[in-house]
Amino acid sequence: MKRNNLYLYGMALLAALSLLTTSCKKEFLDVEPPTQVMEDFFTSEQNAKLAITGCYDVMGWDGNHNTIPFFFGDIIGHDGWKGGDVGADQDWMDNLINFTYTPDNYMLNIAWKNYYIGINRCNTAIENIEKMKSDVISDESKANLIAQARFVRGYFYFELVKTWGSVPLVDHVLSPSEYQQPLADESEIWSFIEADFSAAAEALPTVTEQSPEDIGRATKGAAQAFLAKAYIYQQKWAEAKMITDQIINSGQYSLLPNYEDVFKLENENNSEIVFSIQFKETGNGDYGDENEGTMVCVYMETRNHPFAGIGGWGFNCPTQDLVDEYEDGDPRMEATIIHDGETLWAGTPDETTFNTTFPTNKDHYSNQKYCLPKSQQPADFSDASKNWILIRYAEVLLWNAEAAFHAGGDWQTPLQTVRDRVGLGPTPYAGIEAIYHERRVELAMEGHRFWDVVRQGRGEEVLGAFGYIEGVNNHFPISQDQLDLSDLW
Repeated sequence: MKRNNLYLYGMALLAALSLLTTSCKKEFLDVEPPTQVMEDFFTSEQNAKLAITGCYDVMGWDGNHNTIPFFFGDIIGHDGWKGGDVGADQDWMDNLINFTYTPDNYMLNIAWKNYYIGINRCNTAIENIEKMKSDVISDESKANLIAQARFVRGYFYFELVKTWGSVPLVDHVLSPSEYQQPLADESEIWSFIEADFSAAAEALPTVTEQSPEDIGRATKGAAQAFLAKAYIYQQKWAEAKMITDQIINSGQYSLLPNYEDVFKLENENNSEIVFSIQFKETGNGDYGDENEGTMVCVYMETRNHPFAGIGGWGFNCPTQDLVDEYEDGDPRMEATIIHDGETLWAGTPDETTFNTTFPTNKDHYSNQKYCLPKSQQPADFSDASKNWILIRYAEVLLWNAEAAFHAGGDWQTPLQTVRDRVGLGPTPYAGIEAIYHERRVELAMEGHRFWDVVRQGRGEEVLGAFGYIEGVNNHFPISQDQLDLSDLW
């Protein structure tokens, strides 16, 4: 008999020591959670803030799951070639690209564990901050910190349901007797996500209300945007239209005049950024120590271009099919795609001519959005300070257009606002195809493509030639490692 209880490995591990640190180490013991340690820790507002930082921290564990935003979105979406050194380099990706994967794909297990570790941190923070007395923390600070934890928890559950569909729903710190958890219906997970983001939006400050030291943390607009994203994925078009209208009318965000400037290191957290995962170069020079910097830049740097004296790894190389999607004269193409032999930062000490020709890069292009000039490259190439942009205002406008198209309303104005920024006239595409096109070129190489075509019901149309089957490949299988820990078979 098939049973649907899943043993939550991440929940069964020692939570306290993982929560009470802002480093990225993920080493745990299989023992009961030390309740007394938690009670002793949550005795000051500063410690409560540190606990919330520990929740955000898991979002940036890129050393082990940087593949999810980019490799899954771009490469499985076939906007990027896998690339790498040789065919066997990171060969776990091969069966994902061809939609022949099985539950023993180890990266699926890493992502699953990380998301549930993050959820456990959020649950721990929420439960313990709620218990804190008013003489230790103000009601305002308590509400703000709990809202941040709910925002981060909503993010992890969004990634889980997007990737796997039905997953265990855990809304509290589990006791050992609860580690076997049933799979919840997708609708239940979505309702939980909506509740978390809605509650966060009610309690969090706007961008203009946020204090300078909190830049990078969740805001009202970020929570609203993720709520809109949840509605979009469920095709709740009227709700998505309403919430994106609120974001647009808030006046909190604006498109930068120059598209290319959005992705420059010196412009991070600009007026167009609704939410991004923050990274910082620590400068300790130790490769692979999972510090506060990101490895994404070196992952996508061309193999023939020196990255701080070391060649990049050459993954996620744009395809010719993506390049051909751009209209003539669209400056977004030059801001996104590095061509073989192209020179960037001409006339500066950073001037670099790129060689993007290597065997696994089939079309000889490289991703510019996450490419840093030499002066901004870290001494340790796993330690770049480049943030991951999760939601931009341009995407909010395109969600608004998509929702208006389906729900009824003016979809042309938000779409044209995105095109106006890059000097393009009316779209040459008709109806929903205009929105699909604009999303692809506006958000290219930012990790959205696969998820877009799946949620739009176009998986077989776009990816069928690569093996995608509707109803079979909409979600990925739960990792065999997790199944082996459980009574699910």
